[in-house]
Amino acid sequence: MHRQLLAISLVTVTFLSHPARAQTAIGPGQETADLTDYIAKHEDDRGLGADVARAMQRLGHLEEEQKHVEAATALWKRARRWFEKHHYEKNGSPEAHLAAEATRRLLVPQCAIAADLRVRTTQQPTPEAAIAERAAELDSFLTFFIGKRPNPSPDAVRAGGLFHELDQVRSYGALSESRAAAITIAELAQRAVEQLAQLPIPEGLDAAQQTAQQAAVKLAIGELEGRAFTAIETAWLAKPDTKDAGAMALRKHLTRLRPLKYPQLEDAATDMVNVTDAQAKASHQAELAQATQNLVLKVRYLKKAVELDPQNQSYLTLLQAAQAAAAKAP
Repeated sequence: MHRQLLAISLVTVTFLSHPARAQTAIGPGQETADLTDYIAKHEDDRGLGADVARAMQRLGHLEEEQKHVEAATALWKRARRWFEKHHYEKNGSPEAHLAAEATRRLLVPQCAIAADLRVRTTQQPTPEAAIAERAAELDSFLTFFIGKRPNPSPDAVRAGGLFHELDQVRSYGALSESRAAAITIAELAQRAVEQLAQLPIPEGLDAAQQTAQQAAVKLAIGELEGRAFTAIETAWLAKPDTKDAGAMALRKHLTRLRPLKYPQLEDAATDMVNVTDAQAKASHQAELAQATQNLVLKVRYLKKAVELDPQNQSYLTLLQAAQAAAAKAP
């Protein structure tokens, strides 16, 4: 009996010293209770911020492992509020890692919706009505993923959407979470493109109208892939690493989207060496352009990106779209 009490005491001391490393041998129910109790007692102690962050992170993982979706969601929301309440810095610390993961995981339900997102058409009385319906559906589809246009011009660069929300995860300075969010963007973009590619041409259109509809879908695919590529490349260039699984997952998506710039994986090491300071700076300028709604600044950033990396066609495409939008702006 004495030995059993001693063992229990040692487990308790170990947990209080390292809450994030509590042993699952005591059972998920007991570990959940211990973590919950630890967080409740110490969440307002800034001196224990890193330990509380690890405890919250571990608790969130436990709830997900146990398929407690509502409890996990509540935990990630609580973690975000805790981070914001104490004004922790977005500097890659344990607290920032927690906030980054919470932000990413809270977007998972939206990603699940995106998995079932479809552009559907109904039978329309005239070809013109069918074309108008398709245009509205494509606009709604793109708005969900990459945001709204700042003005009615079809050349205006979209801003916001699910891609933007996920891309903001990297603002916390947590590299692993930045990669995870970029992978999610890549997978969502691939799924969205597959959906668009399967769209049927509305019935009753003449040859010219059919060609125009195919071009509209192709343009939508280009917008999705262009925005995804910028986010993925930014995450990859933050720290190219052929030994990291997350980084290499990004590298595969870059190959899929831009095979000429990012050849097959056997050449990844060479491609990493060939990433110049100018290319990294160009990627940063493109990132600034995507984040601003000011068309003048957007054009300025993209001009710099093209100047630094003239071989990157995606920067030139974004610049041309921004210039066209700026020219039509009131």
